[in-house]
Amino acid sequence: MGTSGRPRRNIAIVGGGVVGLSCALRLAGDHDVCVIGENIGVASDSRKATAVWHVYLVPETEQVLLWAQRSLEVFYELAQNSGETGVELVKGVELFRQGLPQVPSWSHIPRLFEMLSGAEVETYNAVAPEGLTENEVAILRQNPVKWGYKIEAPAACMLRYLSWLEQQSGRHGVRFRRARLSALNEIQHEFDLIVNCSGFGARELVGDKDFIPYKGQYFVFEKTNEAPEIYVGDDDHPGGMAYVIPRFGEVMVGGCAEKGTEDLDLTLDLDDTIRRAGLFVPWLRRRGSGDQAREAVVGIRPCRTNGVRLEIDRYSATVPVIHNYGHGGSGFSLSWGCAESVCRLIADI
Repeated sequence: MGTSGRPRRNIAIVGGGVVGLSCALRLAGDHDVCVIGENIGVASDSRKATAVWHVYLVPETEQVLLWAQRSLEVFYELAQNSGETGVELVKGVELFRQGLPQVPSWSHIPRLFEMLSGAEVETYNAVAPEGLTENEVAILRQNPVKWGYKIEAPAACMLRYLSWLEQQSGRHGVRFRRARLSALNEIQHEFDLIVNCSGFGARELVGDKDFIPYKGQYFVFEKTNEAPEIYVGDDDHPGGMAYVIPRFGEVMVGGCAEKGTEDLDLTLDLDDTIRRAGLFVPWLRRRGSGDQAREAVVGIRPCRTNGVRLEIDRYSATVPVIHNYGHGGSGFSLSWGCAESVCRLIADI
């Protein structure tokens, strides 16, 4: 029997990213857990996430908000030991140039959330940084910031956070097997139950055709003493999505969300990205185009038309399978809530 008093099972978790490792750590102790994946922890695609808590590119259902809320509660706890976990609290602003002001459905969840006042919005429209052409200035004036909000939320240095998740899982008895699976039935004879956390890989692994990939790209700069302390998101910038996110000694500058694109080719132009993202960040503009980024990151957000798939599938294999994938741009933000739902499903089997 496990520590919960329920039957102890031999469980395989397929997928070693942030979703799979969160499940592994939650199940460890009550069950014998083995994480199976071609790439695990810092080698997984999860390392590419900007990892600021948000509900993004996933249907904002009541269940999703509950997962987001529970995950946020865990991240608040982990942020108290940020040096070890890699999770810290960051403040930021999100600016929008389209539509009427709209309070997000999840605005009640963070400890700090506040819509920008009209006066605060105008401070952003009053910015006229050097270096823009007359045409660029005219385009921005035709597309002013209309509304936005302030927020404080957890963010994670994914290399540090994924390492912490893997180490903690190992300390609690989780085993790791680096292997590439072509089908879940390859391992069904070894385990009592399989948890499928394969992310975008589920398209081939279980034949899920509901995926709509969203390509993301950003550059990483070293954080200096003059770097910004808050992040700025300008998703509706007429030149394309733009953001500047400081995090654990580095600053992420991007970006894009290219629907239906799944290649990993870098197509962002560094100079153009600096001009867009640096609109409200003088530190970035001062760096200049000659100051090369430390790293360029390209990844795919595993979005689904029907949102997260978290359910028991008793028919795809001899042993029960619990699917937990399709988190869109919110894998980090939903990870702990989804892991606890997986635990409840296992208890009910």
